[in-house]
Amino acid sequence: MAGASIPHAQDIHGGADARVGLRSGHVIQPKSIVVATNVPVNDRFTMHTKLMPHRTYVIAAHVPEGLPKALLWDTADPYHYVRLAAGADNAPGHELLIVGGEDHPVGQADDFDARYDRLEHWMRSRWPEAGVIHARWSGQIVETVDGLAYIGRNPGDHDNVFIATGDSGNGLTHGTIAGLILPELIAGRPHPWAATYDPARKTLKAAGEFGRHNLKVAARLAADWVKGPTLKDEGDIPLGSGAVIRKGLKPIAVYRDEHGEAHRMSAVCPHMKCIVTWNASERTWDCPCHGSRFACSGHVLNGPAITDLEHLSPIEHPAAPPAT
Repeated sequence: MAGASIPHAQDIHGGADARVGLRSGHVIQPKSIVVATNVPVNDRFTMHTKLMPHRTYVIAAHVPEGLPKALLWDTADPYHYVRLAAGADNAPGHELLIVGGEDHPVGQADDFDARYDRLEHWMRSRWPEAGVIHARWSGQIVETVDGLAYIGRNPGDHDNVFIATGDSGNGLTHGTIAGLILPELIAGRPHPWAATYDPARKTLKAAGEFGRHNLKVAARLAADWVKGPTLKDEGDIPLGSGAVIRKGLKPIAVYRDEHGEAHRMSAVCPHMKCIVTWNASERTWDCPCHGSRFACSGHVLNGPAITDLEHLSPIEHPAAPPAT
């Protein structure tokens, strides 16, 4: 319905009295719940130790019609992927060449322009006929420790709570697979692929990756709480940008809008208390631990966080000494 706000689920419980509480105060009481939110937003620990959120970068340029219709990717590190799409109406005889890659863990890079430049160089070295860059953007990719999506019952939860996550950039494929598996599980019937995609599966080959990932998360959490801010005063933040400063031991995320007004919020992610970082490319606050993202205003954009960053009152500065 035009003008209607999108319902925001923020309280999810399974069991005999399964319910989904909305921010509006309304409550939905389903028989089964499917959490298909890119990353699960209904628990803090179980699945997030097995999920690795990444940012991926994409550019699009016009090319003459006639290139093979294919989805391509390589095995480089970082890898690249390529596809064609219909061109704009004002470019007859052309299509859009879409090139992506240059992935990195969320919140753990700030060389955004360099990544777009490397993508463009990689593209032009292979498709010299490509025109000017028509668009560029980044997106959120969720990798798993063993390369397969997690689709099925949520581990450690009630039998009527299901999840679909870990798409690794193949959301159309995994969405289709989830549409085949989950209705059967909800109806109490077996599915031949259920064990392969079971979120509770344990893969010995992935044990090393699982350990390395969680050690990095723990180290990042500890380091962010003890390291000093990159800027000491909010007046040093450029217009239209943000930075984390500290008031005593408290980390504060400050966004200065184009008019110079400072918008202050807690820099502590409400999911697992990591410290967010400023993403200058998307003008968002990104959590480097589990991939939650927030608008410059602090409004939650991506889970697993399910609530906004806490808004703070203006920072109190010491009074200036009296003039002599």
